[in-house]
Amino acid sequence: MRLIVCGGRATETCVSKGAVVVGVRTLSEGGCVGNFSREQVELFCVNHLINCSLESTEEFIAMEFRFTLRDNGMRAAFQLLHMVLEHSVWLEDAFDRARQLYLSYYRSIPKSLERSTAFKLMLAMVNGDERFVEPMPESLQNLTLQSVKDAVMKQFVADNMEVSIVGDFTEEDIEACILDYLGTVSTAKSPNIEQSFEPIMFRPFPSDVHFQQVFLKDTDERACAYIAGPAASRWGITAEGRDLFCLINASNMDDEKSNADKIIHLEEKIVEKNGESGIRSHPLFFSITLGLLAEIINSRLFTTVRDSLGLTYDVSFELSLFDWLNLGWYVVSVTSTPSKVYKAVDACKNVLRGLHNNKIAQRELDRAKRTLLMRHEAETKSNAYWLGLMAHLQSSSIPRKVNSVLHISMMFLVVRYTYW
Repeated sequence: MRLIVCGGRATETCVSKGAVVVGVRTLSEGGCVGNFSREQVELFCVNHLINCSLESTEEFIAMEFRFTLRDNGMRAAFQLLHMVLEHSVWLEDAFDRARQLYLSYYRSIPKSLERSTAFKLMLAMVNGDERFVEPMPESLQNLTLQSVKDAVMKQFVADNMEVSIVGDFTEEDIEACILDYLGTVSTAKSPNIEQSFEPIMFRPFPSDVHFQQVFLKDTDERACAYIAGPAASRWGITAEGRDLFCLINASNMDDEKSNADKIIHLEEKIVEKNGESGIRSHPLFFSITLGLLAEIINSRLFTTVRDSLGLTYDVSFELSLFDWLNLGWYVVSVTSTPSKVYKAVDACKNVLRGLHNNKIAQRELDRAKRTLLMRHEAETKSNAYWLGLMAHLQSSSIPRKVNSVLHISMMFLVVRYTYW
């Protein structure tokens, strides 16, 4: 079972940097609910075989429960969830431990070649926005228990939360738990979260931090490099607010409402009937297409930079696509030796630039489709994977996800390469 609360670190302001991430850790460190101590809560979880975790990301706060269905395990998990939502306890000593923990995280950054490089890269890319990196000591010192509590609890309101449950349970059991433990949660309204966070901007190009180097003392001669840049969100929205669906399908869109109806009610027959235009109107188009593209780029990087040129022993291309925030980014990471790392970076850049003149072959696309489809089919046997697919289906702030989860396998099969 996963509880998702919209907002996350994106809601942190210039005067409350790190408040959400420290607040979530404070709640986890305290471990108390109502009149029950941390030890009693832990004993309750052990007796009912419940594993509970609480974390914050850039756009959400998530609480996950893993439990057995034997001996009323699901009802016990719902009881714990209800207590966290209604009777959470904030302790000063838990806040101090959480703040010290993130202070130690920050101080350990220079001790890691990969973390220190990634830290500088992220700050450069998002124009110094601390919401995407570890909180800095100055920001941590400005926090108080009340400020972190307010930052977290303003998001924990009924109309800003969704619960997804995956398991082998009966309809009667789940409805009884929902009625007893979620139906009794207070219904306070939240402020408009979407309107309350400060805008996220990528640093303009060119800039004085476009290229940076970090030199650290190490026992071995090692080097790593990162190449990063902006991308659209999972649903085709850019940081500038442009809707890429509108750019691609402008000639086929009469108005926003009719297009939304097409997106929401698109079925496999419509895809077959409308061909390429129908595929490009599907809300999963960008997510699936970028996933295929990432697989192809990874294959080319590995073949060129490692196998052909021998410049690295590990290279990868990764996409970070957000659901609620209208942005994303890509990162190419390459590890090498100090004598070869600059050549490895140039080779990676050439692979990325080569996508324009070295068109993707059908065999590359077919291999990428097989890989992702096999991965999808294998992971559908996992409860955690289904929780990820179900996330945000109840959220009005992400309307394009509704029903699109039903078409993942079909979209992998029908998406074909068209050179733009």
